[in-house]
Amino acid sequence: MKKFIALSSLLITSIVIPSTHADVTFSSDLTAASSYVFRGIELSELTLHPSLEVAVDDFYIGIWAATPMEKRDSMGYVDEVDFYAGYGVELSSSTALDFGATIYEYPSTDFDHTFEAFIGINSEIKGIGTGLYAFYDFDLEVITLVGSLGWSIPLETMGTSLDMGLSLGLVEPDAGSNYVYYGASAAVPFQVSEHVTITSSINWASHNLSGVEDNHFFFALSFGFSE
Repeated sequence: MKKFIALSSLLITSIVIPSTHADVTFSSDLTAASSYVFRGIELSELTLHPSLEVAVDDFYIGIWAATPMEKRDSMGYVDEVDFYAGYGVELSSSTALDFGATIYEYPSTDFDHTFEAFIGINSEIKGIGTGLYAFYDFDLEVITLVGSLGWSIPLETMGTSLDMGLSLGLVEPDAGSNYVYYGASAAVPFQVSEHVTITSSINWASHNLSGVEDNHFFFALSFGFSE
């Protein structure tokens, strides 16, 4: 039950078409979320998520973390640090292939790290972003398939937009029960300067596993910097 950074714990769909220019970009983010939910399952309650990413042309590399801020002892919530890298291939003006891998580390525990590879395709059709990804964790021997939709509603009087997202996933472990998870999100970004954006969001996530808490509603506030 790990986190894949390309989709984000917030369930906000982000469709990125790689650039053909030789550009170097830098971005960082600090998100506070009332819950950390990964693939439909809550891993902790109030959690901070710092991240840092560097992209060179169509190659990107980054680090993302989850630091639970409460109930660490009583609930066993632990820190997580993910290292990821990927490459985007532009197939057309509106479609791109994305592939890479993530290493999941748990520095405050004795858990071994796990390695997960991914491949996906992102596209935009009449203003609706679509994504379809496949993941395989070589250590846990788990296959995950995820589909997503995203669209934006302009809020011109406020100088921003309402960004909506839907996701549906299937998790198939080599041993254990398969399950389906799903979620929805609504986010409003405010660009406070050329490089700084503040985004607030409300999110819902659930699954069809029996005996595991479902129907998670959570809020998030994100401070992002890009250059």
